[in-house]
This record gives sequence, C-alpha cells and structure tokens, in this order.
Amino acid sequence: MITLTIEAVCQKGPKRDNNEDMVSLGGILLRDADMSFPVEIDESSQFYLLVADGMGGHEQGERASQGLLEHLDECFKENRFHADTLEDDLRFQVKAFSDRLNQEAREEGQVRPMGCTLTGMVWSHGKALLINAGDSRTYRFRDGILRRITQDDTARGITGDPNESPYLLNCIGGGANGDLMVVDFTERLFVHDTLLICSDGLTEMVPDETIEAILSSSEHPAQELHDTACAHGGIDNVSVIVAKIY
Repeated sequence: MITLTIEAVCQKGPKRDNNEDMVSLGGILLRDADMSFPVEIDESSQFYLLVADGMGGHEQGERASQGLLEHLDECFKENRFHADTLEDDLRFQVKAFSDRLNQEAREEGQVRPMGCTLTGMVWSHGKALLINAGDSRTYRFRDGILRRITQDDTARGITGDPNESPYLLNCIGGGANGDLMVVDFTERLFVHDTLLICSDGLTEMVPDETIEAILSSSEHPAQELHDTACAHGGIDNVSVIVAKIY
C-alpha cells in the first residue's frame, strides 16, 4: 500500500488565448483548474496521473488531448487492460485512438492534423507503468535530486543549429504513428519519491535546477512551478502534476 499526495495545476498561460492541455487524475479531468488530494494505492487499485498537451500550430489540439484522456478513462472503466497483457493493451488503445484522430483529421480536411502528447504513470494490476509519447515529460525527484525518466520524441532540423526549435517525431494523432513508450517502473519507485509530470510549457520556461529547488522547498510546488513558468515568459500552456509517495 502506498499513499500519493497529489497537487495539480492546468492553466493556459499568459501568452495563449486558449488551453490545449488537459490533465487526468485517475479520470478526473482538469483544464483551466487546479486540484489537490491524497489517494491510497494497493495491488488491486487502478489509478493514473496523465498530462496530454494538444499540439500548438495544429488544428483542435484541445480536442485531441481531451479525447485521448477520455478514451483512456473509458478503457479503464470497461476493464480493457488485462494483467497479463497490460503493457500491450495500453499501446494498442493509444495507437487505436491515434489512428482515429488521423482518420477524423483526413475526413475534415485538416491541413495540420490535430494531435497531442501523452506522459505519466499508470498503476494497475500491481504494476506502476511509465508511459510517454512526445515531448511532455515525467521526472522522479529523490533525495533532493531531479531526474528526467522520459525521453523527448524530438529531433532538430538538418542544420543542427542548437537554437532551432526541435520538432516532434512521435505523438498521438498529428499524422504520426502514435507509438507509446511503456516501461515497468514498479521496482524503481520508492517511498518518499516525488513524481513530476508536466507539459513543455513548464520545462521550456524553467530550468531543471530551478524545478529541483522548488520541489525541495515549496509547500505548494505545482502552483509555484506554474507561477514560475508564467513569470519566465509563459509562452505556452502550463500543466503540472506533483505526486509525493508515502
């Protein structure tokens, strides 16, 4: 049995007209909102902490992020994830939704088809699974040290210019394959660890050392991380989940 104390913030940021991010806290969907609560997880529990970031510059990113999280919630409620095939079931359902988004984008004639990223942690059938597609990120904070445990699905242009913005190689929808990374993290999470799950609206504005300092000292780290991202420019939507493990 573990207990998570969760603080989450999902806001549009000062430079954006709308919020294309969405957060799922075990099926509670947040957009332009914040929430804090504890939850107990045992081997029979089914719980998840997810951030989906609608792709900027593409059409209807908010539709993609919300649709994906609603689809996954429906899958959990309908018991489509089985103990012996859990990892494959997650990959299959995310790929199926990605294909659906791409099909709908083609039917609607979208020039830049809607899509989103996905990152977070899933507890199911006694496992803790790290999942990721795109450039949103999940970190583990332990003993004062922040470590990124996902890898961005991005690359830079052929010029190799370090100042050039990277582009996504993989996402959900967006004309991509929708390949989901799934890693069994059951034995890699300890009591007193903290998970940080966030959109790139945080990490593009706030360096890791500042994130580390806030997680070390703040009583309300998710809100402070959001506020710091906004103070540093806030050019994108900002979604942050901080979950402390007890």
